[in-house]
This record gives sequence, structure tokens and C-alpha cells, in this order.
Amino acid sequence: MTEDPGTPRRAVLRRRTLELIGAVVLLDAVALGLYYGAGISTSPDRTRMIFTLVWTFATAITVALLLKRVRAARHFVVGGRR
Repeated sequence: MTEDPGTPRRAVLRRRTLELIGAVVLLDAVALGLYYGAGISTSPDRTRMIFTLVWTFATAITVALLLKRVRAARHFVVGGRR
């Protein structure tokens, strides 16, 4: 039985996707740890709002940067089949 020639390319796409998911999960775990560990959850509304905004921007930047890598891997996979 022969291996599909696209398998290594799909592995790259899968790895990049898992890196994206892992980075977001890690960022959220750190943010939640800070939120509760540093007592931000019981801080004034303004402090919680600022923390949430920073967390949201950090997540958006992380996703944007790593999604660019996923898209590059996807184009590599699709382009390799032609």
C-alpha cells in the first residue's frame, strides 16, 4: 500500500493548526491564572475592563500572527496538489 504524497503536507497544516489552538489555550490559561491569582476578579470595574481589553487584544494578535502561518501551510498543501 502506498502512502498519499500529500500526507507530509497535510501534517504541516495540522501542526500549524494545533500550534494556533495551543497558543490560544495557553494564553487563556495564563490570563485566567492572572485574573484570579492576582485578585483582578475582585478589583474595581475599571481594572477588570482594562485587563479584559488587554487580554482580548493579546488574543487577537496571537490569532492573527499564527493564522498567517496556518494560511501559508494551507496554500502549501493546496498548491502542492496541482
